[in-house]
Amino acid sequence: MSVREQWDGNEWQDHCCRLLGLKHGDDIQFIPARVDGDGGMEAYRLDDGIVYQCYSPEDSFTVASQTESQKGKIRDDVGKLVNKTAETMRLLGPSYRIRRWILLTPDYDDKELVKYARLKSKRVRDSVPRPPWCHDDFQILIYNDRELFPAELKKLNGLLSGQIRLTTMEPQLHEVERHGKPFEQGLREKLLEHPQLAEDPDRLQAYCQDTLYEYVYGQKHLEALEARYGLAHEVILRRANTTYRTIRKSNAVDGARTHQEIAQLAQQLAASFSRDVPTLSSLLCDELAHHYIASWLIQCPLRLGGAAV
Repeated sequence: MSVREQWDGNEWQDHCCRLLGLKHGDDIQFIPARVDGDGGMEAYRLDDGIVYQCYSPEDSFTVASQTESQKGKIRDDVGKLVNKTAETMRLLGPSYRIRRWILLTPDYDDKELVKYARLKSKRVRDSVPRPPWCHDDFQILIYNDRELFPAELKKLNGLLSGQIRLTTMEPQLHEVERHGKPFEQGLREKLLEHPQLAEDPDRLQAYCQDTLYEYVYGQKHLEALEARYGLAHEVILRRANTTYRTIRKSNAVDGARTHQEIAQLAQQLAASFSRDVPTLSSLLCDELAHHYIASWLIQCPLRLGGAAV
């Protein structure tokens, strides 16, 4: 099960603007969108003809839907620059020439999007009359944050050096029972929907207890991480929240997940944690990923399907 990360649009915009500010300092001008929109630009460079637009598709459940949304964003926003040339020049200044229009998006996976950007770039350059802001080498490019801001991401996360070390005692049985008790009945009822677990009380009990254990242990990790490494905790929480939104929105379409799919999701989430916070140990990333899987099984949206466990 490949889960596509779902950023909230405002959250993605704020994230990108922080990265742009770190990378370019006083050489970047941000454009407020509160009144009459942003005119097809989120920010532009003062020291070069580069403008940026941030965009997180709301329907990124498949490569096809994601790509179509991104094409539409390019079409609409570059269209604003072309159709509102006078307004664009008043904003940028009479001598400004846009050399690069960059779409910052969480992910892009289809070369058709790159082909579309090349075609759209040529159409703008070849338009008659050519917009006065259009540079002879005008190009539309697509980047994600990992490609364009590797150093800034580490700086933003406060993780340029050092190794995060947590000594979190494993929860005792009485801790699991105390903290997991409010969720046990609801989890058990959900797991009973799986035919094999419904037929085997011992397997049901084991699965339920393991899930509650992973939930409680991960919560202890998160509390320690927040207390000692606040920036890293924020990054982990943001990644988990974006993944949760993706699952919640796609659940109505995809339905229940097999045990294998849920295990794959845990691996993907652990890999994301490791990439986002490289100073976390692989073991801690795994345990945090299993905590969130347990949390989503307990509180939804994950549901276990009918394949073997």
